[in-house]
Amino acid sequence: VYVRKDMRGKELQKIFPALGTINTITLYESFAPEIAEQVKKRVLDLHRRFSLFEQGSDIFRINEQAGIITVPVHPDTFFVLSHALDYGWETQGAFDITSGAASRLWRDAIRSAQIPSESDIAGCRSLSGLTDLILDKADGTAFLRRNGQQIDLGGIAKGYAADEAVRILKKYKVHNALINFGGTVIAIGREQKMGIQNPFQKNGESMADVMVKNKAVVTSGSYERGFFFEGIRYHHIIDPRTGRPADSELLSVTLIGDSAMELDALATGICVLGEEKGLPLLEKRGIEAVFISNDGEVRITRGLQRDFF
Repeated sequence: VYVRKDMRGKELQKIFPALGTINTITLYESFAPEIAEQVKKRVLDLHRRFSLFEQGSDIFRINEQAGIITVPVHPDTFFVLSHALDYGWETQGAFDITSGAASRLWRDAIRSAQIPSESDIAGCRSLSGLTDLILDKADGTAFLRRNGQQIDLGGIAKGYAADEAVRILKKYKVHNALINFGGTVIAIGREQKMGIQNPFQKNGESMADVMVKNKAVVTSGSYERGFFFEGIRYHHIIDPRTGRPADSELLSVTLIGDSAMELDALATGICVLGEEKGLPLLEKRGIEAVFISNDGEVRITRGLQRDFF
């Protein structure tokens, strides 16, 4: 869908579903519809490779053949898998793409508003492990060691797709644009005001704003999906090390940096790790952050003080 409107000059939008979300490409001032179409085509290709549910996708085939045989994968998939393992080790297993079984267990629990059994939780927890994903660069293959294991790229795929969108736009010399892939946002050129979702209000109500230019912004939040059971809230961000919803005292983590893929993975990992253990990772990589705790306190890193309000 294209939407044209006068807003600080000409604007073109392309909106389409992929990767389990709604994706928007906005081109400002000078643009050509075929450029946005190129981005859409690239993202749909990635969707077909990364989908957890579509038969024939690289991820579906790896999961289907877990414990059986190695699976040849596209270079895109190999690239994301190898980086995901790096982020997994860096976050001490707090971000772990091999924890797909536990993620699926709790997705079903949220739908039914019923806590899984202890045996199911333990069984799914035992099926995750970074050392169980074997990548062979020479052959371009991936292999999960044990039957029943599942990869889920939900915490990194959108980020990679957003980075690829930027690469294509820069190739066509687009100087002003906004990429928004389900809340994974990149501002190119002009400075943009980004709203940080208020976890205690309905979607679209911001708790604060941050000004961003030529940067990616990614939020991961435990407030997005969950349910209450006997007065306790259970949410969708799973700690792979326990097989249960993370208990880091953080409601949301918003990261600002150069690579959306990096931010995507680390935001999820830090939602699990917590602020204290997560901060050294961010400082090492020059990433800024906004933390919102369970009690509603907002804390920001030093580099955001001028642009946060």
